[in-house]
Amino acid sequence: MNRRFSGGLTLDAQYTWSHNIGTSGGSNEARTAANNYSFAADRGDNNFDVRHSFNFTSLYEMPFGAGKRFGMSANPLVQTIFGNWQLGGVVNSRSGLPIEVLITRPDVVYLDNRNGTFVSNPIVATDGTVFTTAIINTPGGGNSRNIRRPDRVPAVDPILRSGGLAYLNPAAFAMPQPGTFGNLARNAFKGPHFVQLDFTLSKRFIIRESRNIEFRSEFYNIVNHSNFKNPASSLTNSLGTGNNQLQPGQPFTAAAAGGNFGVLTSTVSNQIGLGTNRQIQFSLRMNF
Repeated sequence: MNRRFSGGLTLDAQYTWSHNIGTSGGSNEARTAANNYSFAADRGDNNFDVRHSFNFTSLYEMPFGAGKRFGMSANPLVQTIFGNWQLGGVVNSRSGLPIEVLITRPDVVYLDNRNGTFVSNPIVATDGTVFTTAIINTPGGGNSRNIRRPDRVPAVDPILRSGGLAYLNPAAFAMPQPGTFGNLARNAFKGPHFVQLDFTLSKRFIIRESRNIEFRSEFYNIVNHSNFKNPASSLTNSLGTGNNQLQPGQPFTAAAAGGNFGVLTSTVSNQIGLGTNRQIQFSLRMNF
């Protein structure tokens, strides 16, 4: 939507709703299915799904100088100083990117101590001795193993709304029962939203009708607003008897989830433009 007013004000607003759904993040995503019996378990919001996007721009020509509301009859020096000023503002905002909560499950692969090969079941000798060593999450490595999801705990809000840096609630997730797939959907939650306000101030010095010199000052993220990246979303757990161990069906604690789980630890930090810290730049150019 664009609207120009007779008083020198121009406004433009754009809103986009979109929903990108799929079973993987892209053709080069190196991972396996979360449930090898049903690819439908991987159906969900894609990693780049941005549900809402809103942009608003404004431009205002200050009403001073020749042909304007004020100062039309002022002497040339006053018109040169106070005329041909423009103010502009840009608001960019969008909803957060998807968050996929994954889990390191205490799956056990057994190592046959006699020949050093991995087997799916323990080797039992004739006297009943079990020749195995429990190895957590092996064989492993690479994104192809990082596809396990926890169970969702009913009636527990997964998003912490205290306003602090803690964003995801570990108590909203539980260790699945042995031999089962977690029921949490892929990319089930949205990360922090993004918003940035930019401002411009410019002045044109008229040389002749077809030529002018323009001075511009541009303020990116003028209020220096922090836009956070998605938090760490991998739950950790290992076999053993420590205080951070969980039983199947037991909700995660902060200790069992890992110190950085669900915590906002970094911000979007581009060099210039969207996602930058406050930056100010000046320019001088000739238009002809």
